[in-house]
Amino acid sequence: MNNELHFVRQLAREFRRPDWRRMLDEMSSTELSEWADFFRENSFSDALLDAEFSTLKAQVFMLVTGKEIDAADFSLLTLPGAVQNMTEQDLLEVAVGIPGGVRFEPESR
Repeated sequence: MNNELHFVRQLAREFRRPDWRRMLDEMSSTELSEWADFFRENSFSDALLDAEFSTLKAQVFMLVTGKEIDAADFSLLTLPGAVQNMTEQDLLEVAVGIPGGVRFEPESR
């Protein structure tokens, strides 16, 4: 469901429609599937611009330094699957650095 909602929101942004629900209401399911097929082949403009500029930055970096680097290192957009699930211990270690935080523990411990 999240992937479909993400696609619909990107589609609304591409069409400059602030209300994605109304956009869906005015669109047939056939039209939505045709747009999905189209954008599977052609990237959305924000992703395309990010890919173009990150590739350009990577090429300039390699030209100046002579070192190999991946264009994804210069990307401003994060991939939907790039978020890592943290364990409870990792979250506790991160939370140590937050000043003024109060930790609530379950009573079963």
